[in-house]
Amino acid sequence: MLTASFVIPSTHPSLAGHFPGNPIAPGVITLDHVTDRLLSQLPGTSLNGLPQVKFMQPVLPDVEVNVTYQAIHETLYKFSCESDGTVLLSGQIQLVTEEA
Repeated sequence: MLTASFVIPSTHPSLAGHFPGNPIAPGVITLDHVTDRLLSQLPGTSLNGLPQVKFMQPVLPDVEVNVTYQAIHETLYKFSCESDGTVLLSGQIQLVTEEA
């Protein structure tokens, strides 16, 4: 099992227009953080797709999100993102092994 964490700062440019006055992190920004953290731990791989994603709770700015990744097989990982014991989103990340 692999783990990572991230925080989307309240100064992120996407937050200004994403529910002004009550900002939440856009899904694409959140998923970018989730996939980047996994790829940084698996050299020689790149993203092939996200076959499954489910958002349960919004990701708020300046909140630490902890991610766990579990290999289903060499190029498919399931992930879960939590903050303070609450699952925010989960899904699967499909990777591809880069040719040397």
